[in-house]
Amino acid sequence: MKSEMSINKAILHVLDTNANIPVLSDMLLNMTVLVKEYVEKHVERSLKDPEIKRTVFRSGSPFKERIIDYRNNPHELIRVSSEISQLFFDYMLENIEIPSADLVFVDFNVEHETYLGIFKFNYKQGYIHYVNTDNGLTNDILVQPCVLPTESQKLDEFILINLASDEVLIKEKKYPINNEKDYYISSQLIFCEPAMSEKEAFDIIDKTVKEVIVREYGGDYEKLNAAKTVLADDYETESEIDVDNLAKTVFDGDSTIQDRFRSSLEEKGLYEKKIPVTPNIEKKIFGKQKFITDTGIEISIPMDQLKRNDIIEFKNNPDGTISVEIKNIGLLNQK
Repeated sequence: MKSEMSINKAILHVLDTNANIPVLSDMLLNMTVLVKEYVEKHVERSLKDPEIKRTVFRSGSPFKERIIDYRNNPHELIRVSSEISQLFFDYMLENIEIPSADLVFVDFNVEHETYLGIFKFNYKQGYIHYVNTDNGLTNDILVQPCVLPTESQKLDEFILINLASDEVLIKEKKYPINNEKDYYISSQLIFCEPAMSEKEAFDIIDKTVKEVIVREYGGDYEKLNAAKTVLADDYETESEIDVDNLAKTVFDGDSTIQDRFRSSLEEKGLYEKKIPVTPNIEKKIFGKQKFITDTGIEISIPMDQLKRNDIIEFKNNPDGTISVEIKNIGLLNQK
């Protein structure tokens, strides 16, 4: 998703469960230059978060009715956001492990699409100085228990709803609910279909293919390199991960191992054969390939140089050992 974004309006409600009631604003957020910049940065960062899960509302979701209400009455952000905030607060009171927060609702546009964002700014503990003049002058340090995340910090929880398509982009965190950790936002508050983030999907595929290569081929470096190359090529050409293509290319000629690979993915909850991916996980796809020798030497190689024999070359020696030759070094820096 492109990050060219504009904010239409926003509102903030205080959900501090140390109090008995939430503090619900009856006015929109005053968007000064600094406040606007702060909110924009969090919206933009959230749109690029690799832990986003893309899903839709379940049939009969009462939360979807509130979204339809707002879509039909976009001037009613104060009322609708207050109702949703009360819903969050009541659930948080019943489940004390869920952290207190400010709930920030943002109506914004991205590439001509209108979204309603619900951002949970969980409180952090912070410190400030305090000049005490009661008995002389003393500079003290005070603990602030309700500090909001900084501009550079990622949010743990948010919901982004496309008001035209009803697509839900959600990032959430598990908390103890009825003695078991669960994703309470998706399962108990907004009622959307279960989904897996592209980061989760990529990590499962990446980990599983390595496990199979270690188990079946003794960690063969050529197959590890091939797996990285296939993942990068699929992303560049189709913006997806093709599980069947990965299995056939890396485990070419061995249908039994291909089937074991697919079964391992399904055991971990990944059933899709093609997983759409976005630039949000580009760093993971094109990350460096790291090798560690049995003597403890670590080698980190950028993906785009793995296949260049003029840069690096792996050789299988007759005695079963492997030689790695790094070539044409123009400058060698020590870190």
